[in-house]
Amino acid sequence: MTINSDSRAVTIAPKTIILTLSILLVIYFLYQVRNIIILFFLAFVLMTALNPVAHKIERLTKIKRGLSLALTYVLVVFVISGLLWMLLPPLGSELAGLAHYIDLPFLQREISGLTFSVQELSAMIERLGSSVATVLSVVSSTFSGVFASFTVLVMSFFLLKGRNDLHKKLFWFTRNKVEIERARIVIDQVEHQLGGWVRAELILMFTIGTLTYIGLAALGIKYALPLALLAGLLEILPNIGPTVAAVPAILIAFLSAGPMMAIAVLVLAIIVQQLENNFIVPKIMSDSCDVDPLVTILAILVGLQLGGVLGALLAVPAYIVLRVIYSVYFLKRVVTS
Repeated sequence: MTINSDSRAVTIAPKTIILTLSILLVIYFLYQVRNIIILFFLAFVLMTALNPVAHKIERLTKIKRGLSLALTYVLVVFVISGLLWMLLPPLGSELAGLAHYIDLPFLQREISGLTFSVQELSAMIERLGSSVATVLSVVSSTFSGVFASFTVLVMSFFLLKGRNDLHKKLFWFTRNKVEIERARIVIDQVEHQLGGWVRAELILMFTIGTLTYIGLAALGIKYALPLALLAGLLEILPNIGPTVAAVPAILIAFLSAGPMMAIAVLVLAIIVQQLENNFIVPKIMSDSCDVDPLVTILAILVGLQLGGVLGALLAVPAYIVLRVIYSVYFLKRVVTS
């Protein structure tokens, strides 16, 4: 293709046009199957976290790979089920009490002042009818979530089963042994860094949540379990998360037991944060990928902006994967911190 303008000419080769169209088609295709890509990435993250566990079970018990994977999944299900069995009953009770403590007086005043007319009752019935569709939508979303979770588990199992040969899948695109070796290095480093980060974050969340619960329970603060769970979950945000989690605990302590107890909870939060920064984080993160706190916060904010809650959850894992790929293919070295 040639474009003439005065004495100048721009020539676009057919190969360039074909390449551009191919890239656009690939981008369009990837966008259309983005949900499948997300599921696969979740399965890959799970694989990086579980493979060292399966490998250790295989090495200690001298059993075959498939059986060690099955035992790993059984162990994970057992731990999760045990935690849910211990936490859900008291958590549900305390959450109900917390809702009662916060909202009930207001709701009582509102309910006592309500008077219904025929028109209002008719409007309520119409809203109830429209809410049926909402309920069906929630049920459908729940089923989709269960199916997606099962799909992630199945894909992660097959990724674990073929873990040692994952890099050889590149033979579909090239026979260059150098590129195959780079792919092996990338997968090994991603497993080391990403898997280590996931395991370390889970341990850190559990540790901070447990310490917070013990401290709040010792002080006699109401609703210690949901407050401790919030502290553990917000541990994903370094420095900011513990500060945010301390606010509702201090507020509840102030409203239920007065300013002195609020000060005691503040001191507890400071102690836990100092233990975290000086002892817990260095110990837990020493053998894993310790992502810079500022990078973590920025990645989560970007992920939240682009993909909502799911994007925020996957932001740091995606950053770790991209960093490894960049370090191996462009910098020709491995970055581990």
